[in-house]
Amino acid sequence: MTQIERLNDLIAKWKAYRVSLPESSRYCQIKDDLYQVRNAGWEGNPSIGSWQPDLIDPDDSMMAAVEHYFLCRCWVGTGVYPAWQMRALNFVYDMGKLVGITPQHNPNKPTSKLTALQMAAKEAGVRDGEDDLAKSGKSAPWIASPPKYY
Repeated sequence: MTQIERLNDLIAKWKAYRVSLPESSRYCQIKDDLYQVRNAGWEGNPSIGSWQPDLIDPDDSMMAAVEHYFLCRCWVGTGVYPAWQMRALNFVYDMGKLVGITPQHNPNKPTSKLTALQMAAKEAGVRDGEDDLAKSGKSAPWIASPPKYY
């Protein structure tokens, strides 16, 4: 299985895992779930063993790509950020990773290595989020305050 196939497989499995939720909140819940998965056992997050094994890949960079897909889809799809701003935030975040200054959320775990797969997953999340926002009939602000990483 290629990395793209594995990414798409995990995205599909996470969507199926949360299929009972309305689409308007599903992707944000998955984003939150994946944050817990990637920070398992830290600050009250469930252990990795409490998640279905088929939802987890041992490669943290793969899990980062999946998490970032759903983060972008959630934030753009619910109108938290306009798509153009999400792309700009992603660029700044990625460049920070590239030069080693992007802050880590979990002090016990460094940020994942920047990969082309993560960058592609974020862009796919933005595009799918644009579709979600259009379907909802809602709109995003022209610009929003950036998220805090500290």
